[in-house]
Amino acid sequence: MFNKLLVISGPTATGKTDLAVELAKKYNGELVSGDSCQIYKGMDIGTGKDQPEETPIHLIDIVTPDQKFSVADFQKIGLETIKEIQSRNKLPILVGCSGFYIDSLINPNYTTFSVKPHKIWRFISRLCSVKTLQKIYQFLDPENFSKLNHSEINNHYRLTRKIEIKLFSPKNKNLTLNNNDFDLIHVSLTAPMDFLYHRIDARVQKRIDIGFLDEVKKLLKKYKWTDPGMQIGAYQCLRPYFENKKDLDSCLRNWCYAEHSDARRQSCWFKTKSNATFFDITKTDFKKQIFTLVSRWYTKL
Repeated sequence: MFNKLLVISGPTATGKTDLAVELAKKYNGELVSGDSCQIYKGMDIGTGKDQPEETPIHLIDIVTPDQKFSVADFQKIGLETIKEIQSRNKLPILVGCSGFYIDSLINPNYTTFSVKPHKIWRFISRLCSVKTLQKIYQFLDPENFSKLNHSEINNHYRLTRKIEIKLFSPKNKNLTLNNNDFDLIHVSLTAPMDFLYHRIDARVQKRIDIGFLDEVKKLLKKYKWTDPGMQIGAYQCLRPYFENKKDLDSCLRNWCYAEHSDARRQSCWFKTKSNATFFDITKTDFKKQIFTLVSRWYTKL
């Protein structure tokens, strides 16, 4: 029975983790984070890291902010984690908003992870600014460039890797990821954007209230703004404030706008690139519908 995998996705601020915890309690499950930002240690408030007390959650706090961590790394450790949870006859619940990271674990048709780092390109890319890399990637792959979220579009390493994949992928070679034969169901939460914007703005203010500025100060004692983890949107939006270039209010507005943009891109990703069943969280009976769907799937052999 335990090749089952429950996936809960959706844009930021849709309440994915709370729903995942409820389902984990009912179905003897453990959470697996599908969030590309929550892998970094010490970056808790800015990434909205939820750590339920009663339910284990895996794939958070994997590396320090100065370490590189690719989607290929995530795929390897993620598949190992899911299989380990299944081996204990528990239900792994993959939950998050990073579509590419989630897809790396459930899509058997990826070819990009076979592309090895190209030494010459890596040397050249180190000489390029983020804006230059943006222009190169936009020229090479305008469709996927338009779908990048705020964090990805400003991340030097990720842009380097995306360009690398585009330039050096094997031609006419049908490479596939081993199909893990998961019996999976994918639930994706959604909501009208105006509704999400209000939630996002409230979450930004809450993060400030609970000490985000202190978290950034603590991180800056150990790490540089150019480190991989510090490229995350929430931290970059506050960078002008810490460099005395902008006041706090304008930085917070930019942070809110960046999160709005991420929510739109995340919503677009799951609607266009996944085979999920969608549930509008503004509907009063959405949880009842989800529990009914999951129950039928879970008890079906």
